[in-house]
Amino acid sequence: MASGQFFSQRFSYGLHALAYIATKPAGELTTLPELAEWLLTIWPNASDTYLSNVVQRLARGKLLRSHRGIAGGYSLGRAANKITVRDVVELLVGIETTRCGLSLEDECPVMGRCSIQRKIANLEEEFLQALSGLTVAELAKDIQATLPKKKRA
Repeated sequence: MASGQFFSQRFSYGLHALAYIATKPAGELTTLPELAEWLLTIWPNASDTYLSNVVQRLARGKLLRSHRGIAGGYSLGRAANKITVRDVVELLVGIETTRCGLSLEDECPVMGRCSIQRKIANLEEEFLQALSGLTVAELAKDIQATLPKKKRA
């Protein structure tokens, strides 16, 4: 597995979107076209359509707030220091630490008796705790949130 491929593309889009929006002053909205333009400055093959889908999921999950109308856009659903990377993973990727990797069923047939599953579940929980310690505010501090100046015709 190559570095940076542990999480899904959906997760990456979502985390970047939240971090960019977190750079805005309180009360200032971010439009989807603005967000897409910024994302293209760091990720030239970014898809506007996919970004829109992810932003809608973030809004449905209440990590973003959608503001309708001609001057509408998006803002964070709560303070950036209150949104953790774990929140984003739970919403966009999903977490099922009790699911057995060997079983196609919803429940593990030997739950509690499998030493491998117990150890993996412990590792997963430690990993999730680490994700809980990193906030969108911390990520936003490290990003360059400036858009290229538009050329005049």
